Amino acid sequence: MKKIYVKFCNYNVWANQRLTAIFKDLPEEMADQFIECSFPSAKKTILHIWDAEVIWLKRLQGEVVNSFPSKTFQGSAIDAINGLLGTSEAFHDFVDKQDEAFFEKAFTVQTITSGVYTQKAYEMIHHCMNHSTYHRGQLLMMARQLGLRDLPTTDMIFYLRENH
Repeated sequence: MKKIYVKFCNYNVWANQRLTAIFKDLPEEMADQFIECSFPSAKKTILHIWDAEVIWLKRLQGEVVNSFPSKTFQGSAIDAINGLLGTSEAFHDFVDKQDEAFFEKAFTVQTITSGVYTQKAYEMIHHCMNHSTYHRGQLLMMARQLGLRDLPTTDMIFYLRENH
């Protein structure tokens, strides 16, 4: 199981790097431009992905989550991108350091909105990586609406082919 989730986390880093690269040269007003979606701008979507990765990583580390980046964030889109990429790498590094038994370990967590739940580590990791994939798809749609071209492919199969 460890091999699968380390690869999944590495894919997440790869995909986040590829996708956020297209937003690095975007003027701040475009990063904040309203687009009808789950979150109203590319920057807010990036912040949401970062929030989720921070929250799930802290839970896996046994920490109680009281705060997350978007709660107090005052930076630019580049700052949000760099925060997300740093967290994605930290998530991968954390998962890579765990032994095989860790993935079956049950964690009881207080969620931000819906109560207390007990879930296994591998379920939490899987959810978080899948969540990031979902919102990366939204970021690609937003990039098209902002007029960006030559968008990267972030499907896992391309990661696997590139890194085989």
